Amino acid sequence: MNPLTRQSMVLAGFSLLALSATAMGSLADPAEGKAEGTLTVNGQVTEVAYAYAQSVPGFFDKSTTDTLVIVSDVPLDATALSDDFARSDLADAGKLHAFEIILDASGKPISTVWRHNGFKGPSPSGLSTADVFTPKTLDGKTVDARYQSAEPTEFFGNTSSFDVTFRAAIQLR
Repeated sequence: MNPLTRQSMVLAGFSLLALSATAMGSLADPAEGKAEGTLTVNGQVTEVAYAYAQSVPGFFDKSTTDTLVIVSDVPLDATALSDDFARSDLADAGKLHAFEIILDASGKPISTVWRHNGFKGPSPSGLSTADVFTPKTLDGKTVDARYQSAEPTEFFGNTSSFDVTFRAAIQLR
């Protein structure tokens, strides 16, 4: 094999390796979090498989740190993880079905948000104190818990419920 052909093959191999690394790097590492369970909106059941957790400024008190947990049916890239509007756009397009939970510094749920195109009209946010949150681990490094609605909720003519378990490493946002 002549040296020019060998050099071209080596360069092509490096280019392919770089392209593969770029493509793989565009998605967050789903191995960092796992979810199981269902999100149900107007009878449409979605299985979740991915969980992400981020340390965020306190929802009510910015001097504290809360944990944002996102459970979804699809892996999320770095843009979607860092941008609420990007997740909303994905949900509106039917490309994402997710449920987001904010846990306060003491580890209690204080807010939830749905990202799901199954709602007719506005998507609910907030939470019910009747919903059941069962934490296993919330130590600033990892969140491992189950969260389930006590009963289906009605919101502007829509019904929804959730029953999810998740475990994820907590990343800084």
